[in-house]
Amino acid sequence: MEENHLVLRGGRIIDPANNFDEIADIIIRYGKIHRISTTRIASSGANTVDLQGKWVIPGQIDTHAHVAGISRTVDPSLGYGMLAKAGTTTVVDMGGTGKNLIDGIKRNGAGLNVAGQFALIPGLTIPSDNPSRGEIASTVSDALRQGCIGVKMLGGYHPFSQETTSEIIRESNSQGAYVAFHVGSKDSGSHLGGLREIPEILGQGRLHICHVNSYCRGVVKDSVQECKEAIKLLSSLKGQINSEVYHAVQNGTNGACDKDGNVIANVPRNCLEARGFEPTIDGMREAIIDGYASVISVKGGEIAYIKGKEALGIYNKSKTMVGMSFPVNLPGSAFNLTTEKDSAGDFVVDAVSTDGGSHPRNVAIQTTMALVRFGALTPMEMSTKLSWTPSRMVGLLNKGHFSEGADADITVLDPHSGEPVMSFVDGDPVMVNGEVIGKGGRILVTAAAERTMSDSGVKYQVIDLAESKLYQNY
Repeated sequence: MEENHLVLRGGRIIDPANNFDEIADIIIRYGKIHRISTTRIASSGANTVDLQGKWVIPGQIDTHAHVAGISRTVDPSLGYGMLAKAGTTTVVDMGGTGKNLIDGIKRNGAGLNVAGQFALIPGLTIPSDNPSRGEIASTVSDALRQGCIGVKMLGGYHPFSQETTSEIIRESNSQGAYVAFHVGSKDSGSHLGGLREIPEILGQGRLHICHVNSYCRGVVKDSVQECKEAIKLLSSLKGQINSEVYHAVQNGTNGACDKDGNVIANVPRNCLEARGFEPTIDGMREAIIDGYASVISVKGGEIAYIKGKEALGIYNKSKTMVGMSFPVNLPGSAFNLTTEKDSAGDFVVDAVSTDGGSHPRNVAIQTTMALVRFGALTPMEMSTKLSWTPSRMVGLLNKGHFSEGADADITVLDPHSGEPVMSFVDGDPVMVNGEVIGKGGRILVTAAAERTMSDSGVKYQVIDLAESKLYQNY
């Protein structure tokens, strides 16, 4: 029997790319899919795993999570283990640096594949909130060289003008970089109003629109109407955008206040005002005591939401510079945006993500499986939203399917509980029954980062973003 011969026996294999949904065995050799057999195969000498009664999908790809962010209070690389426990095999980090990506995967990697987006923070990672074209160009190229696949604009926290936002998109497209946008400019907020700006800002460009559900919380008008408008807008941009939603009720933000005691960022201000709290340090403290606001902190070796007096103590000790969370995401918005299809029968929003990782809301699999049990999605559609389309979004042509020769990235689900119970990357186990056993990992980069990665000591793979859904027919 050949080395590294693994047989996953008797699971229900759900592979949208090959329109395959049957009880079968998966044969893996040298980290690749060797074949799928609906006939029980002899496996003498092979490592065999019995998956009877389980569902097996191509490895879940989280297109929006956080494992390499810039944080003063928690170590975001703890998110690797949290994602592995949740059944993820590949993750797109939405807002860190190449240096943080490399450092974190060395210290706390859990065997996952990871691609990074460089966070554009004025005065820290980009010269100012009014950068010149040359400064934008050099920032994008530097992001690629240091190991990120592109850049992310954080409009809810560090907004640019519409003109600068448009220039960042144009320059990123010109360099073939992946460009993502937490919506909002200096002329709008991180809500439906910011989403309305995108067609003019984007022009004929290409863009990943982050967590669409975050802009449908009922801030501008009724949330159902906001969803309808968002769906119409996204449909009009078909072929130019990637998009995702997450299902957790809890959001992720921060509690930072200025020297006058005013909450700085748009997102937490919106959250406080939505419940009648003043957007000030006193309003934030009241929201914490009320139980509405939670503080994000490390507890028991994992990152958790802390409430009440303990949370207030952390908030005061940190002098407001701490991660926060509010229960503001509406399940109805997540449902509508996840299930809506256009006139061609395609999903309007591409994928289900977590916006998690180092945030304790890594429930993409559980919530999407719940939609299957409810009858809102078929099992094949579930696998499409979690694996197949996400692989196309980033151009990972050898992932997201079980074709012969594909990467043996696999997530195993319990259809009764809806929980992930096992996962593999390149045929190696990463998580078994909730225990994370993967180590290290692989960073996905563009060709611009080869020198950096060669010197890093971390495994890496060069990907071609021209193959991504974002840049197809561009």
